[in-house]
Amino acid sequence: MKKALIALTAMLLLYSFFREFNLVKILLVIGGAVSIYAIYRTPSRYIEGMKYPFIILSLLVTALFFVYPKIHIVYPAQVAIVFLSFYSITFYLVSMEEKQKEFFKELTALSILFFSSSFNLFITGKLLFIVSFALAIILVLFILDRIAMIPFIAGYTLIAGIILYKQSGNILGNGFGSLGSIDKYILLSSSFAFLVTSFAMFMKKNTFIKMLPFFGFLYIALDLLMVLGMKLSTGLLYQPVILLVLVSPLIGVMLKGEGERS
Repeated sequence: MKKALIALTAMLLLYSFFREFNLVKILLVIGGAVSIYAIYRTPSRYIEGMKYPFIILSLLVTALFFVYPKIHIVYPAQVAIVFLSFYSITFYLVSMEEKQKEFFKELTALSILFFSSSFNLFITGKLLFIVSFALAIILVLFILDRIAMIPFIAGYTLIAGIILYKQSGNILGNGFGSLGSIDKYILLSSSFAFLVTSFAMFMKKNTFIKMLPFFGFLYIALDLLMVLGMKLSTGLLYQPVILLVLVSPLIGVMLKGEGERS
């Protein structure tokens, strides 16, 4: 029953992002559904083992951008880079509780990954994504009792915000005014339903598999609030393909939480 509710909520969330469907969007949603099922069927140890490949690939992308900062990046590559940047730091963050290390080692690793992700997003023109992402990181650090790291992440985010403002000066938009009241209600209710459910699963048992969807949906909820409430000029509402790529693995992991394979 819980799996059926998760699947139904996922359909509502995806509908609220795409709204008007065509052949391309239908194929994208089908691809997302396939990836959800694939993640659900993948043993947890393999998902946890993806941490270091994601981190290495994200750092390699950063190194490539340092060498070739003016390289032309097509849209599919931008989506892949955002995906790598998001999950590289996410995988490290959600594993901090299980593998506790010295403060400065954790801070150094988190700082390097945050810089890498921010730089990758900056080159792809998606730097504003880092604002809501950083807020989610700060909240999770507070929950994990890593309060001493919060000022550093806040400082990095402030620097990113200043760079963004100097580059474009256009941070505020119209709050995605084309979104109707019913669509807005479906969007917010489905995203926060995922957030509450994943938080309950995380509180019940603090493991990598339980914390991953909680952090992911916390980021998505904050991103929606900043676009609709603070009227930021970009975010996941403006990038439904990126949203689909980010959210599909989270839903697959949530389904595993109801019937986890080892």
